[in-house]
Amino acid sequence: MIEVFDKTRRRVAILENAYAASESQKINSVWYFYFSLPYGDSKNEYCKPFYYVRPDGGELYRIMPETLSVSESGGVSYQCEHVLATLIDNVLFGYHVVGNLGVYTADVIRYILDHQLVKNWVLDECDFRNQFEYGWEQESLLSALFSVLSPLSSPMIVTDTTVYPWRLSLKKLVTTGRPEMYVRRRYNMTSYTRGRDPQNIVTRLYPLGYGEGINQLNIKGVNDGVPYIQSPKEITDKYGIIERVWIDRRYEDAASLKAAAEIMLSELQEPLVSYSVGFHELTASDYDKAAIGKRVRIIFPEVGDSVDTYITELTRKRDDLKESTITVANRETSIAASLADMADRQRIEQTYAQGATQIYSQALQANSAPDSGATMDFFLPSEMRIVNKVLVKVRIKKFRAYSKATEAAESKTITSSTSDEDTRTSSSGGRTTATTTSGGGTYTSTTYEAKKTLTATAVILSAENIYPTEAAMYNAAKHNHGIPDRVKLAVYGGKDANGNVIADGYATFIESGAHSHGEHDHEITIPRHNHEVEIDDHSHKVTIPAHTHDITIPGHSHKVTIPGHEHKITPGIFEYGNPQNFSLYVNGEKKADFAGRNAELDITAFLVGSDNMIPRGSWLSLEVRPDDLAYISIDLIVQGFIQSRGDNTV
Repeated sequence: MIEVFDKTRRRVAILENAYAASESQKINSVWYFYFSLPYGDSKNEYCKPFYYVRPDGGELYRIMPETLSVSESGGVSYQCEHVLATLIDNVLFGYHVVGNLGVYTADVIRYILDHQLVKNWVLDECDFRNQFEYGWEQESLLSALFSVLSPLSSPMIVTDTTVYPWRLSLKKLVTTGRPEMYVRRRYNMTSYTRGRDPQNIVTRLYPLGYGEGINQLNIKGVNDGVPYIQSPKEITDKYGIIERVWIDRRYEDAASLKAAAEIMLSELQEPLVSYSVGFHELTASDYDKAAIGKRVRIIFPEVGDSVDTYITELTRKRDDLKESTITVANRETSIAASLADMADRQRIEQTYAQGATQIYSQALQANSAPDSGATMDFFLPSEMRIVNKVLVKVRIKKFRAYSKATEAAESKTITSSTSDEDTRTSSSGGRTTATTTSGGGTYTSTTYEAKKTLTATAVILSAENIYPTEAAMYNAAKHNHGIPDRVKLAVYGGKDANGNVIADGYATFIESGAHSHGEHDHEITIPRHNHEVEIDDHSHKVTIPAHTHDITIPGHSHKVTIPGHEHKITPGIFEYGNPQNFSLYVNGEKKADFAGRNAELDITAFLVGSDNMIPRGSWLSLEVRPDDLAYISIDLIVQGFIQSRGDNTV
């Protein structure tokens, strides 16, 4: 039974008179369904382009071309394609890159499906969690989806069109295990064909991606510097070294290119053995029903074959089930398909931007000093896939000035004022200060004539307890009355608090007996005279205690008048400094020192970061620092391969 649905998926007819119905299914491809109706059948009006049909409750197809053939048994033939082909109707316009670290296979598929204008398909299951990077340019969604499978091992697309939105799953093909279907000679096998083709064996493959010439992507960077991958020793011992070059310019990531090449080599290192087997579904048992990806065991005792493999292609004749055939292979993709894929890539790449080698330059001249170098900023765009080389020419000369003075046109009066009084306090800690004289000396002081009246009381003293006061007596008051000098008489004015005799007069010396004048006054005239005092070497030690000083500064202003004057300008080139060496910095990091005033350098290696990559899509800085004041000239040239992507047009 064949059902017909309109564009809204509403059933509008059942084709009872359909004939020549057949279904062609191939792994990871768009399936096709064919049928015919008599040209006079009224149901032909329902078989419109883009309407849907479903044979026997199976997968959903949409009607595409039709062919009218008029004869006695003529009819209208219809070709239908699986609704997976609806993804051809939308495109990834422009350039798209998705994947790499943190972005898994399921995320990539969702990215593709999110670009549907009508959400017909959603992702159901995904058995893969790879992090390959994919790039597309002007691709249909279906082509992008199939390209996701390229670097994966044994992938298979499975669809479910019994629900809407339709569901798409990416399953891992299980090629080992117990068979799910048996095809036996003299049981359900109607025909048997085996083919073996060793002429396209490849044991060493050189994969290449985007670019051209020396700028073409290869796998050296992710394959220990080796540009090819090679089959295991047991394979090369059997077939030898057979080399091929595989080019797919859609690959822009070396790791993804290598992964795809490994899958390709695994397909090509052994001869293709294919089987085309006619079969008959005798029962409703699952062991008698064929399906894409199903493991099958083919048994042909007469030729000694018993092969476990899986179905890669199925053709089912619904009018004559005996003519149904299955195609199986010793791998999921045949060599023919691989070679055809290579040819397709060569055609597809014509829509991909390739780019070309570009050279651009820039220059800088600037004065600089040892602590402030001349800095040049330059940009490497993200579209520069390969940086061939970055060359720099550096020249250093003496520092340049272009004039000697400036000019002032008139006089100026400048006033600075304080707003109010300001009291400031300064403090000093205590300290001891010693001063020392350098030597003794004799100093003279002069007195003028003066009179002094003294009142004295005479006291008779014995010789043994006379107080020694000679130094304090006035020499002018000494006298005797012709009495021998035997007893000393002291004249004093009293005693101090400690009982010591205070001399305050004159002394008379007597020889015998007691002699006293009683209490009386003496008036003495001291003539003008000098005193000479000799001062020995000595020092003074003064201790200054901690203290503060408060000083109050009243509000005031200063007024300075600068008279009118002129400075003449002397134009010219005036040189300073004598630089002989310089240092080179990249992004603020010192890379090397160079002797001399001129150098031509290849700084490509200096630009490599910690990830062993030269930064793209960002500005880089190159700084030259001299060892003295200098005038620096820098010329920079960048050569690289740039893809023709990115624009600012409207």
